[in-house]
Amino acid sequence: MRFGYKGKLYPINPRGGEVLGLKAYPAIRDVPDELDHVILAIPAPLTPKLMHECVAAGVKSVTIFTAGFSETGDAEGTRLEQEILEIARQGSVRVIGPNCLGVHCPVAGISLDDTVPRVSGPVGFLSQSGGNARDLVVASADRRVFFSKGVSLGNALDLNESDFLEYLTDDNGTDIIAAYIEGLKQPQRFYRALRAACARKPVIILKGGKTLSGAGAVASHTGALAGSRAIWDTLCLQTGAIQVDHFHDWIDVLMTFVHMKPPNGRRVGIIGMGGGASVLAADECEEAGLAVPAFPETVRQELLKFTPRVGVGLRNPVDSATSVYFDPNSLARTVKAVADWDGVDILFVVLPAIIGTKIGPQILTAHIKGLAESARDFAKPVAIILRTAAQSESERVAREVRGECLEAGFPAYDSIDSAARAVNALISYHLPQKRG
Repeated sequence: MRFGYKGKLYPINPRGGEVLGLKAYPAIRDVPDELDHVILAIPAPLTPKLMHECVAAGVKSVTIFTAGFSETGDAEGTRLEQEILEIARQGSVRVIGPNCLGVHCPVAGISLDDTVPRVSGPVGFLSQSGGNARDLVVASADRRVFFSKGVSLGNALDLNESDFLEYLTDDNGTDIIAAYIEGLKQPQRFYRALRAACARKPVIILKGGKTLSGAGAVASHTGALAGSRAIWDTLCLQTGAIQVDHFHDWIDVLMTFVHMKPPNGRRVGIIGMGGGASVLAADECEEAGLAVPAFPETVRQELLKFTPRVGVGLRNPVDSATSVYFDPNSLARTVKAVADWDGVDILFVVLPAIIGTKIGPQILTAHIKGLAESARDFAKPVAIILRTAAQSESERVAREVRGECLEAGFPAYDSIDSAARAVNALISYHLPQKRG
């Protein structure tokens, strides 16, 4: 109701009465209209009886929110799952779950949680974890990444990861697919589905249970078998799936695919501040698979026209003077000088959020505006890194201006390391011949 669903809702409760102003019915058989979908949230032992009612009523699909099935590791939970499946198949009822949050589709007014944004976007998702699904939608919204459709599928008793991957592959409203996978119900089918999906659109996968401890947690979470890490890595390599190792990388890669035009190559020009930070930035870019070429003398001479000669480094990364960072015009001019060189394909611009804590975030806003105006003169993508030094006030300022970066057309990252990994993933998908 809070998500704006326009269809009819029928609360089912043995006591009848009203729920949130809606007439409640004692049983599914008492509903006078045809039912399309049932969301089941009752104790596990009662689910077979309710499934029989769904079959009798001609219900098309059921989401089982209830937990307490095979993920418990108990024989009774597994037996209940199989009983539910047998009943559902008697009436051709399709089942999502159990132990899941269900469907997210903003256009239809259906969601897994009323706290997530109602905005629709180009990304579809499937997740064997309800919590990770909800966190994905919430965290992505902070980076202006929104979802077309998605599903938390839990134990995947009936409809599994392959079903939803095939659906999202064919969905015209989905340009990018995100997936959180713990185990596979039908490995060979999934391999075929993933290969077909990757041939048409990017598939960005976060795999849970790649370690021994993680595999044990998977068994108690969704009752799945996690499988071999080596086999999983090979599967992703052979299909062209983009694999990420951490949740925050998942979000960063999605943001990059949504907001960045693919660079023509892996050569990055870095405009930063601080000698030590510049050294680490170069290391992190190369470790992620990017190249950091040294600037030629022509670029250095152009930078020296407005950059003090003392206490700077102009080789790549640009370790510029503090005065440049307090002057948006000088910073934009620095970026333009680097972008004009045909030896780089993408620009990383480091904005120290600490200056926003000293003189206000408006200085960062001015930098972003200056960069946007300068970027009109060159076609190379720009990524902004909001450097916070892990200081809480700087992190607050960075969150405050991240949206302004995205509105200006610049994906914004928390570190050079995360930016480099995300951009390399984008390049690897669009320029597969240049991988490695």
